[in-house]
Amino acid sequence: MLSIIHYISAGRRLKEADKTIYMMGGPEECNHMLLAQRDMIKLERDFYKEESVQLLLKLSIVFVLILPFFFMGISL
Repeated sequence: MLSIIHYISAGRRLKEADKTIYMMGGPEECNHMLLAQRDMIKLERDFYKEESVQLLLKLSIVFVLILPFFFMGISL
């Protein structure tokens, strides 16, 4: 569940990093450390995206497996 929160946080930080780079004159004129930081945030966001997708897939499988037992209990 935390992977979804981290994914959202990384997306927000990436947006702010892009704003900062734009204010500093774009990728051609800003510090290379800012560009490297933006690239790391992109990699972090991609990682948490994959983790979130795996989490949602696992939760959906568990939900599909448990749901029939719930309906069987109601119908009895």
